[in-house]
Amino acid sequence: MKSGRNVGVGLFIIFSGVSSGLINYAFAQEAAQLKKPLQHEVAVTLKLVQVYVTDKNGKPVTNLDKSEFRVFDNGKLQTITEFERHMAPSGAELQPSEKTALAPTGLAAPRISRKFFVLIDMDANDLEGLNKSKAAAVKFVDNQILPSDEIGVFSYSFMGGLILHTYLTTDHAKVRGAVQRIRGIPGKKSGGTGAANSGTVVTRPESMTIVSLQTSASPFRVFTDRMTALAKALAQVPGYKNILYFSQGGYIDNRDGDSVRRLEDMSREFGAANAPLYTINSKTPDPFSMGAPKAGLGGESFLGFIAEKSGGKAYKEEGSLSHFADISREIQDLTRNYYVLGFPVRGSWDGKFHKIKVEMRSGDYRIQAQSGYYNPKPFKDFSDLEKELHLFDLALVEKPAAQAPLMFAMRALHFVNKEDARVLMLSNLPAEVIDRFAGKNIEVVSLIFDEQDNPVERKQIKPDLAKHRGTDAFYSSEVALKPGAYRCRIIVRDLDTGESAMAYARVNVPAKVDAGWSVYSPLLLISKNNFIYRDLGTKKDTAPWMDCYSYDRSLYAPLIGELPQGTSKIYAVIPASLSGTSTAPPAFSAILVESSTGKQTRILLSVLNQSRKNGIEIHLAEITTEAVPVGKYLLYFYAEDSAAKPLGHAQTSLTIK
Repeated sequence: MKSGRNVGVGLFIIFSGVSSGLINYAFAQEAAQLKKPLQHEVAVTLKLVQVYVTDKNGKPVTNLDKSEFRVFDNGKLQTITEFERHMAPSGAELQPSEKTALAPTGLAAPRISRKFFVLIDMDANDLEGLNKSKAAAVKFVDNQILPSDEIGVFSYSFMGGLILHTYLTTDHAKVRGAVQRIRGIPGKKSGGTGAANSGTVVTRPESMTIVSLQTSASPFRVFTDRMTALAKALAQVPGYKNILYFSQGGYIDNRDGDSVRRLEDMSREFGAANAPLYTINSKTPDPFSMGAPKAGLGGESFLGFIAEKSGGKAYKEEGSLSHFADISREIQDLTRNYYVLGFPVRGSWDGKFHKIKVEMRSGDYRIQAQSGYYNPKPFKDFSDLEKELHLFDLALVEKPAAQAPLMFAMRALHFVNKEDARVLMLSNLPAEVIDRFAGKNIEVVSLIFDEQDNPVERKQIKPDLAKHRGTDAFYSSEVALKPGAYRCRIIVRDLDTGESAMAYARVNVPAKVDAGWSVYSPLLLISKNNFIYRDLGTKKDTAPWMDCYSYDRSLYAPLIGELPQGTSKIYAVIPASLSGTSTAPPAFSAILVESSTGKQTRILLSVLNQSRKNGIEIHLAEITTEAVPVGKYLLYFYAEDSAAKPLGHAQTSLTIK
């Protein structure tokens, strides 16, 4: 960074293209079993500590036993009950590390895998440094990452904020793509065109900030405030989070005691969060540069300072990226060869910090271990950023750090309304969800992510579920989307405890057909009344999707979840439209395909009613299901002409229990 610019990292954290703030992650979660409610009480849990040990030459020490370690928690010697050794020979091909463990204690604790965040500083960079940083990050992912390693990607610019392009995921191809898609003009205090054209935002665009910051706040103060908030949020994520920070460094006058303290406090906050900074100088040496003022922390010394205080390591010399292969191998050795020490603790929900000290009983070793941990704190005391991380941990992380949510069902449907391709998310809140959250301070949030995990839509309301007791409550959200594949979530979250329930589905929006019939996603119905609708985009009990999926709500209700075996019949609303030459409305047939075997069965279908609205032909069909055995199926609806020639088709899932 140049001296006139000072330090600038994160005036706010923004998710690109979102109507309200969020943080983006990668999701591959299976439905979870119902868990007990979150309890804020003292309980005995297992605390796991990652420990890196090197000799006096900086080489990993790989042959230590449990008896050679001592662990102190707030100065008190602890009994080590679990011990794991994760090791690989230096320079060896990437293979799963060895792991040895003591007999299990029966105490629950998350297993620890390696975690990395790539953080590319757009402002403290030039175009050459940016391109080299991206290339180095991709090489690190390609050459130094294990299949089980979880990776996330950030970029930063002053005006664009701190953008999370993908959260912790083992989908390394997705990580590579996220790095390569980072765009922007580096080295500008204003942020140029922004840090990226894809990614996720944590702040609300209405306020452009998580915490109220005066517009006169210095870039340095903004940097320390935002990065400290990020460090505190990362403290909620279990295990070590190794941060590869690509930057050319900043500058502060080391005679400015307040600035030095702020920078030190920020760096130590990363250490306390077990998120050490591995700082990598992306600057190419300039033979004509005069360097930073001697009285200041600038460039190399800046990067060295924050790495040291966070417990990481600095590769601070200009030109470091020219030998990044060596650097990446060293980071690989340092982070891959580690021990895990486990000891029981009596947890409490006070959010207090516990200082950890790990030492060896003998030997000339260098110990690198987390400096401590925070007791969990009540969800209501979370910062805005921590709550956003929690929300997207629920929505997109493969193994959420948060308590496993109660799962419920939803459907995601594609249709067209007045030439716009749209997606409808429709969920049915079951009785156990309503009873669990009735009378509590909750929010219902709908989220849609594209194929790159960029958020494209977010809506939320704060309903009182106590009003829904004794009825079925259907929550819907719809949005116009471009052709592509999308992942959809609806989350119910208690804003006081963080307890949650979630539904998820996938949907594909096809390209528009130039000629012929288009058949859109069918909506299955059952005979039922005594239910209500609530749309997340309007306070009314009607919504635009009801024009396309038109049916008598005094007789039918959407079938969102499982269908009890022996149900004699179900119904389907099948929307279709014609592009090009006018033809007679199609006839429909239905085929049931068993998911496990692929066996196909033609089932009886009859069209009960046909109507037309806004250019959409709407068919209400009756399907006989009484003889369908228990199982999971795909139900295909085929539009056919008078000669039974297929004109188009659509499908939906059907589960008989």
